[in-house]
Amino acid sequence: MTPTISVKEHTECWCCSDGHRFWLPWAWPRKHSYTPLRKETESGQASTCAVSPRVVFKFVQIVLVLTLSFFLALTVFSLMPWPLDRFDSAFSFQSESISIDPDSPDYPRKFLSNVVPVPCHSHNDYWRTTPLYAALGTGCVGIEADIWLVEDQLYVGHALESVTMTGNGTLGHMYIEPLVKILDAANRLREDYPQQPYRGVFEAEPSQTLTLLIDIKTAGAETWPYLYEALTPLRERGWLSHWNGTHRIPRPITVVGTGATPYDLVVANQTHRDIFLDAPLANLMDPSDVETIRKFKYNPSNSHFASAPLVKAIGDAKGLLSSEQRATLREQIRNARARGLIPRYWGTPRWPRGFRNQIWEILLNEDVGILNVDDLRAVRKGHWGFWPG
Repeated sequence: MTPTISVKEHTECWCCSDGHRFWLPWAWPRKHSYTPLRKETESGQASTCAVSPRVVFKFVQIVLVLTLSFFLALTVFSLMPWPLDRFDSAFSFQSESISIDPDSPDYPRKFLSNVVPVPCHSHNDYWRTTPLYAALGTGCVGIEADIWLVEDQLYVGHALESVTMTGNGTLGHMYIEPLVKILDAANRLREDYPQQPYRGVFEAEPSQTLTLLIDIKTAGAETWPYLYEALTPLRERGWLSHWNGTHRIPRPITVVGTGATPYDLVVANQTHRDIFLDAPLANLMDPSDVETIRKFKYNPSNSHFASAPLVKAIGDAKGLLSSEQRATLREQIRNARARGLIPRYWGTPRWPRGFRNQIWEILLNEDVGILNVDDLRAVRKGHWGFWPG
C-alpha cells in the first residue's frame, strides 16, 4: 500500500495509501516514501498525503495574483471616463468654456427646458468645464463658489494660487451675470403682468429656488461688503430670498454664506436679510436653545443650510455604516429639521463608486435635505430611490 508517483506532461499524480489520488498541475516530481504509523494495521491504514511547502507556496502565489488582478481591474474600471452622451456634448465637457450666453445658438435650451430639479448640490461648481450650466442641466438645486477678496475684486477659486486674476474669474462674471440673464428671460412676462409670481431657473418647476452657496475664503468682515454689493443685480430685481422681519420670503435665488461668513453681520439687520448662514450641523445642540423655532440660535430668520463634513460628523465610514453612526445621522438630521433648516453633509466618499453610491442612498433614506455631489454624471445616470419631497 505504498504511495506511487507518476508524472505525465509535467503533471504530478499523488496516490495515497488509502487509494485516493489527486492531480497537482503545478507540482514538481520528488521522491516520496511511505512510513507506516505505529500501531497501524493493514486493514486500517491512515492516509499519508502531505502537501509539500512548494505546492502551498505556488497555491498562495496564484491566489495573490488573482486577487491583485481583480483589484487592478476594479481600479481601471473606476477610473474609466463615462462615455459622452448628448448632454455631455452639448455642454462641451471636452473644451474650455467659462460661461454660455443663454441667448446664443450654443445655449442648450432644449436640455434645460425639460430639466426636473432634484435636491443635489454641485460641490465646488467652479471646477467644472462649464460652471453653473452643467449643474443646472443636471437639475441640481444648489451650486457652490469659493471666493477670495483680492484688490477689491471677488475672484472664484479653491485656492488663492489657482484663482484666475482676470474679469473671467470673478463671481460676477461666472455666476451673477449668467443668473441675471437666465432669470431675465424667465420673467419677461412680469414686465406686462407684474402680478405674475417670480419664476426661477427651472422651467419645469419655476417656484424652485436655486441655492448659491458662497464660501468666503478671505477675512469675513472685510469680504462681506464686497459680497453684499456683488449681489445688487439680483437684489434690485427682487430675486433674492429674504427675511422681512417676521417671515422668510422665498425667491428664485437663495444666497447662503459659509466659511468665514460673519454671524454678527448676517444677523445685524433685523428687518431685512438676504444672505443666510450655513449652520454647523454637528453642533446644533446648544443648552441655551429653547425648543421653539424662533428661539434657536440658528433658524430660518438667519440660516438656510445646516452642514457638516461626514467623517467629522459620524466618524470614519469605511464600509456599511454602523448602527451607532446611523443613529447619529438621524439625530443630527432631526435637529436641523426641528430648526427649519436643510441638513447637508459634504466630504462624502468619491471612490469606489459602489461605496459612494451606497452612502448616497443611506443619506437619502435618512432624509438628508440635499445631496452634496462632485460627479454630476453619476447623479444623472444613477438610481438612488425616491428623492425626498
